Amino acid sequence: MKNFLLVVLGLICITLLIVGNQNWKERIAGAPASSEFEETANETGVESAEDNVGTQFDSLISNWPEEAQESFKQAVNTETSYKIALVGSPALGSGEEGWSDQLAGELAAAFEDQVEVSIFQEDTTSVQFIKSGLYDDVLDFQPDLVLYEPFTLNDNTAGVPAEQSHESILTFYEDMQEKNENAVLLLQPSYPIDGATYYPKQVDKLKAFAEENDFTYLNHWTEWPEEAIDEYLLRSNEGPNDKGHELWADYLIDYFINDAS
Repeated sequence: MKNFLLVVLGLICITLLIVGNQNWKERIAGAPASSEFEETANETGVESAEDNVGTQFDSLISNWPEEAQESFKQAVNTETSYKIALVGSPALGSGEEGWSDQLAGELAAAFEDQVEVSIFQEDTTSVQFIKSGLYDDVLDFQPDLVLYEPFTLNDNTAGVPAEQSHESILTFYEDMQEKNENAVLLLQPSYPIDGATYYPKQVDKLKAFAEENDFTYLNHWTEWPEEAIDEYLLRSNEGPNDKGHELWADYLIDYFINDAS
């Protein structure tokens, strides 16, 4: 009898071991391998991080060219400064009342330390800007985005043909991309003046040139009043007055910082 009980107990133990081992194998087979689990987790983490790149700025930069938006997000992702250059004639203004300083201040406030803005102002023509090497400082800055007022009014005064001005713009852009292949160029006219005949035609040609070469053209002229424009300019059309700079700045700030929300 004793031997019989021992045999029965042995059979029970063996049965339990077999059943337990089978359940364990089934559980292992149903679970993902640790490497697969880690890979899945890592992929999910990467996707989430990429999805969240620059999302805090998405709405603000929604007016920018697509390639500028992408390079800006990359700068955010790599924690590097996004460089913006404001380039042009004395029409950029000087001091806090100038539109360039106003825009630079608003960009710094909106994007905190994510952007680095530098202003390059020269009293020259588009051709001399290139031939005299005055644009070297801009190239050395290696901007990611350039807002360029290409001396159209100065060219008009000096008799520079529109075609030569356009060639200078292309040279500037090509040399800029040699320093930074992802650099984006935006064009804008200088300020409008009252009673001009040939100058508006040059500005129209600049707009057409921008469209033909896929440059974004910021047409702030739409904001200037057709009547009483002299209220926005200094005497002898030497440049915008404070009121004119404010109007110009407001247009550009609304473009670069889309705070519609």
